[in-house]
Amino acid sequence: MESMWKKDLLQLSQQMQTLQEAFRNMEGSTQCDLQMIRADMKNELGRQVKENTLRVLESMRLMDIQQLSQEIQTLEKTLQTSLGSTKYNLDLPVLQSYKGDVILDADTAHPRLEISADGRTVKDTGAIRFVLRNQKRFDSHLFVLAKEGYTSGKHYWEVNVGTRRNWALGVASESVARKGTLALCPENGFWVIACVDGQDYLACTNPWTSLTVTGYLSKIGIFLDIPAKKVSFYDVFKAVALYTLSIADGSRQEGKFLPFFSTGFAAAEPDTEPLAILQFSDDDDD
Repeated sequence: MESMWKKDLLQLSQQMQTLQEAFRNMEGSTQCDLQMIRADMKNELGRQVKENTLRVLESMRLMDIQQLSQEIQTLEKTLQTSLGSTKYNLDLPVLQSYKGDVILDADTAHPRLEISADGRTVKDTGAIRFVLRNQKRFDSHLFVLAKEGYTSGKHYWEVNVGTRRNWALGVASESVARKGTLALCPENGFWVIACVDGQDYLACTNPWTSLTVTGYLSKIGIFLDIPAKKVSFYDVFKAVALYTLSIADGSRQEGKFLPFFSTGFAAAEPDTEPLAILQFSDDDDD
């Protein structure tokens, strides 16, 4: 019996060793599996983070592209507004073929304005002069109109604004109000562009429209096309179009269209440099 027990005990001992070795192997394998699992999880997490990061960056890139596209569209609209909707290119010989002899009407000039004897220049004297009162004269703004107006055809004239810091030029309806304060806009019968403080160039729409101008303007061409119901403005020296206004826009269109001139706001510092209507020589016809 003792011999049998020893034999059984030896077998049990061997089986325990086998089980312990198997357990150790299983534990090592489990640790290895755990490490692999951890590595896989780390790799998967890294992959997901990378994918999410790429998606975020792509979204940001798309947002930048969309924002840039919107800014470009806004800029295009601004440029279109600034340049106006003219169909004319600056072809001086063609424009000058419609040249007219524009003479200022002293009877319409504000009392601060002095008109030259030949009626081709106007300057701000800075002081109210004694002049005869009449219904044609502007009494609140530094405005003056031409003597002759137009009801049909095409007409072109040029004005030298020099280095003046304030001015306004264009066309006015014969029926505009002459007394009291008023705003320059098509609704009031004015189709005009202006310079304010030597740096802001505007089309006197409602609201006013800022013009894109490189440098400064010194010589302005004005083309009134009554059949097309447009008045266009040009930078003569740089041979570029500035803006076009539709003379169909506005409630005051009775009577003639008259060339319009202003030396700027009455409250501004007086500038004695005149606005001068340029005369065309016979060579311009060639």
